[in-house]
Amino acid sequence: MNYLEFEFRLRKILEEDLPGPESHFKMAPVNRKRLDLNQIDHTKVKRAAIAALFFENNGIPHLVLTLRNKYPGVHSGQISFPGGKREKEDVDFMDTALRETFEEIGIDRSQITIHRNLSELYIPPSNFLVQPFLGVINGIPNFKAEEKEVQEILTIDFNKFFEPNNIQGKKIEMGKSTINVPAYLIDSHTIWGATAMMISELKDLISK
Repeated sequence: MNYLEFEFRLRKILEEDLPGPESHFKMAPVNRKRLDLNQIDHTKVKRAAIAALFFENNGIPHLVLTLRNKYPGVHSGQISFPGGKREKEDVDFMDTALRETFEEIGIDRSQITIHRNLSELYIPPSNFLVQPFLGVINGIPNFKAEEKEVQEILTIDFNKFFEPNNIQGKKIEMGKSTINVPAYLIDSHTIWGATAMMISELKDLISK
């Protein structure tokens, strides 16, 4: 898929219904239970938002991800989308996603066009309910990683996520246990968990 085709598909999906859990669970860890969002205690859950951002690189759509630094926490060293926890001063969840994107990868909101929301996703290990947004970076991005949080900014040819050989089972160490997960193995990176689940919905939506 070249970038012109990607833009055409992007325009088509603006009013499409979201596949949600049907897509998410294609890349869910084997021990993850299906959970209706109405079953979550919304008085205790933490809220966050992320931006799934694309840009054109040599005529091909590329997706922006971040490799987190190591820190004491359940998502240490994992690959994620730019984004984070909603703060009191944020107007709405889109504001959260855009603010966090600027803080983490240095892309100002004036360079970003958000096209639509994606399905919310609950992350049990950290008790976060995440609102994703789909958007594009206009022009050539000039990334700047926030050194305390981001070890590396990854830009990946989106077509690679559709290659069957790049989806494999992987054993991941979580604390004192090991779990089996489906993962995208691309350019020596292992992308799994909530990030892989959200990418699965992106793929299904853009493939319509």
